[in-house]
Amino acid sequence: MTISTSSKRGNLSFTFLLLFSQPLDNAAFSAPSHVCSLSVQHRHQHFPLHQQQSPNQEIEATVAPNPVLTEAPKPPKPPWMKCINAVVPPNVRALNEAVSLVANVTRFEANDLIEMGAVWARMETLTDEDVIDQYYETSSSASIQYADLPSGWGSGSENDELLQLNNEEEKETLDEYVKRQMSLRYRRILTASTIDPGTDIRVYPHPRRFPSCYEFADPDRLLYEDTTFVVVDKPPMLPTQPEPSNYEECCPGCVNLLMGPFKTIEGEDVARPLLCHRVDSCVGGCVVMSKDGNGQKVFSDLQRQRKIKKLYLAVTKEPVPLGMHVHWMWGELNARGQSGGTPCQFVGHTPPASRKKAKAWIRCVLEVVKCEPIAISKSNDHNYDPGDKQHYQNTIRLVTGRKHQVRAQLASLGCPIIRDTLYEPISGMTLESLEDESMEELMDDALSRVRVPKEAIGLQAHAILFAGVKAKARTPWWGDGKG
Repeated sequence: MTISTSSKRGNLSFTFLLLFSQPLDNAAFSAPSHVCSLSVQHRHQHFPLHQQQSPNQEIEATVAPNPVLTEAPKPPKPPWMKCINAVVPPNVRALNEAVSLVANVTRFEANDLIEMGAVWARMETLTDEDVIDQYYETSSSASIQYADLPSGWGSGSENDELLQLNNEEEKETLDEYVKRQMSLRYRRILTASTIDPGTDIRVYPHPRRFPSCYEFADPDRLLYEDTTFVVVDKPPMLPTQPEPSNYEECCPGCVNLLMGPFKTIEGEDVARPLLCHRVDSCVGGCVVMSKDGNGQKVFSDLQRQRKIKKLYLAVTKEPVPLGMHVHWMWGELNARGQSGGTPCQFVGHTPPASRKKAKAWIRCVLEVVKCEPIAISKSNDHNYDPGDKQHYQNTIRLVTGRKHQVRAQLASLGCPIIRDTLYEPISGMTLESLEDESMEELMDDALSRVRVPKEAIGLQAHAILFAGVKAKARTPWWGDGKG
């Protein structure tokens, strides 16, 4: 929908589009600031936490091939998914003024949106000198402030583990770096700054909020720290990576805000810890971050060499068989950020028929080392009603790390994790079920009922061990199992 508006500054007028956002690159850049920033508390007054429900409150669009179901009207998209695409009008050089005009907010609120990371600009606005400055890490008007995990990481392919997690790989030449940067569409602006008229900007006027961020005010959530690594106990319902509309309230941002600044071995402040791996938003537990890019590289190398041990706790209503479980995912659907297909991951229990066919599949391996009955009490802290059903806590050693791996494998065994509304409907279903015509209607119905969890599921990244580092998360939300 096209919306026209006008400004009284010089009788200028401009037109912008109100669109729904598309996936964006997660890297960010900042420009020199000449506007004082507001406090975090002040910013929260403008964009209250109750505006957003949970980090996994995605669009609950029906996923089903049944033509009758697909004709049903889609639910309205939440406010935080709506963005405004606009062009900075003539005679406007202050970014906060441009955001104020575009989003119809005050200058103070525009500053808040910028600091929260809800404002983006087209990468093409950077000059060649800016990009070269970024490569050599000199002071630039668009210097890289923080880079998240590279695009495509975690797609499930065997080559994923070879990716360097630091933003500037040692083997990347200047020409390759410039080409990669110029291929990006939008970059996030994190400081109020000047901006050239005619620049394309994107504004999210209603940022998605994550109240669980502020649980990091508890110092006990810091599990480990040395000169290179930081390990924290991430609360459930908090993303590890930033949302398009909110750069601040994610695991690295919240840790830095409430536990930082951390110190390097030279005693310098760490601008913001860097992620070493992902944990699903609806899952709590151990998350490893590095104080610099070298730590990310070390962790990536250890991961490739399978020298990182991860233990998970999973609560189910059915006992999970002990031992090693090897299943297979379809590679293309396992890619993070993959659009289309089902939001959940189906796995197959039958190995590919040949080595050639196996290249299209992703091997998923985990070992269930313990399965014991537990008691969960009904508590106001978690609002989960266990009823009269017996529950089981399973200790799982993760051998490979795929998207939704533990959740998908346990569901395929008929033992879905409690509260996991994305996988409970497809419990007991595998890719082999597609070959059974009698199962087609059942699978269609199951897929129409899958929903992204809106509350913490019964899964915790319980412990992690690597390079002499040992960290164990605290008691999970369901308690110690004694009721």
